[in-house]
Amino acid sequence: MNWENRPDFEDSFEKYKAKEHKTFGGKVVEILYGAKDADGNPTEPKDVAVDGHGRWYGIEVNGRYCMFAWRKPASEGGETVYSTEYKEDAVDVMETELRRKRDLCKEADQIVKSEKDQDENLAAIKAEWAKMTDWETPKDKECNDWMEKSLAAYDAKVQARDEAKAAKQELLDQAEALKESTSWKETGAKLKELRDAINGIKAGEAVDSFFRNAMKEVEDYFYARRNEFRATQGERRAASKATKEALIEETKGLLQNVKNWKAVGDKMNELFDQWKAAGSSGREHDDALWAEFRELRNQFFSGRRTFFEERNAQWNASKEKKRALIEEAKQITSTEDYGHDNTERMKELDKEWKTAGFSGKADNDRLWDEFTEAKEAFWEAKRGAMNKRSEAALERKETLAETLKKEIEDLELRITYTTRLEDKYDMENQIDTKKEKLSSLQADIASIRERLNK
Repeated sequence: MNWENRPDFEDSFEKYKAKEHKTFGGKVVEILYGAKDADGNPTEPKDVAVDGHGRWYGIEVNGRYCMFAWRKPASEGGETVYSTEYKEDAVDVMETELRRKRDLCKEADQIVKSEKDQDENLAAIKAEWAKMTDWETPKDKECNDWMEKSLAAYDAKVQARDEAKAAKQELLDQAEALKESTSWKETGAKLKELRDAINGIKAGEAVDSFFRNAMKEVEDYFYARRNEFRATQGERRAASKATKEALIEETKGLLQNVKNWKAVGDKMNELFDQWKAAGSSGREHDDALWAEFRELRNQFFSGRRTFFEERNAQWNASKEKKRALIEEAKQITSTEDYGHDNTERMKELDKEWKTAGFSGKADNDRLWDEFTEAKEAFWEAKRGAMNKRSEAALERKETLAETLKKEIEDLELRITYTTRLEDKYDMENQIDTKKEKLSSLQADIASIRERLNK
């Protein structure tokens, strides 16, 4: 809309007509001007066909004017200009739309007050409102403010409804999580509490109805399960009693002659899981059955505890004995005495190690490695000492063998020059004796070399 000051056509003969119009809160204005007589002189407007006067048509609000239609005088060409698509009907359309806007505002108010969900109806109102013209009159502003207030109230209502719906959903989720419960009494009371809480939250008729039905489905499902449970309770209790009695007998069998405490412990855990899954046998049987089963379990745990305490004590004693043997082996080696007594004692340590028993998985191999290292240190040192003595003996025997060889060679040479038979016999005997000694020495030398080369 284009609002301006009162148009001034500078015509002293113009006719100004204004009529109050409560619908839009202003006046409908008509100005006739520019009339000419037959001689072309200004005159009072009477008949456009005769005097060719112009016509300005519009509205006035609080001293501001808005043109709807303007037919210029014949002297200016007689052209007609419109400011709206409604042309001559603009005032009628404006009046009709303003009345409709007030009606729509009332409808929006009713929607806000209504307990039903009316998103579609409100959307239709907003769509219709958007198609109408804002005439920028006081009544337009009044209607706009009214509608904005109603829409804001509805938005607040929608937000409250959504929050209420979310709260209902949270409560329903809690109920859903309980529907498979077998705590019949406690769960029944809790479901009633949740149902009352859900019904106490208002979120609109459609939402309230949905959650009422959803909560009813949860309760119906739970109570159907409870009724079925109660109907078959006798059979289940009898089956539970039979199962528990069988588990007791199986447990007794396990405890007859336990050889592998870990394996039996694993089996005991399996039986306990089966016991828990067996359900109730009824108050008249459960306590007695559990007391018997628990006593058997206590017997097992007590026996296992005693077994491991005794085993650990044996392992500790074994470890202490083996540590002492290791220290003794190290001490013997540190003396650097590889004689008969120490050698025999080292052999005895091996025998005592075998009688020391098992020391536990965590220590047995480690202690054996330490003992082996201590023993090898002794025997290695002893072999080193023996090799030194053998090398010295080899050197002596090789020197003696060389001497015998020379003596034999000397006798064999001398025997060729001797003429006396007695001297020859004597030399031959000496040669045989020395060769026997040489042969024995060579055997010793070979034996020592073989030993040294090992």
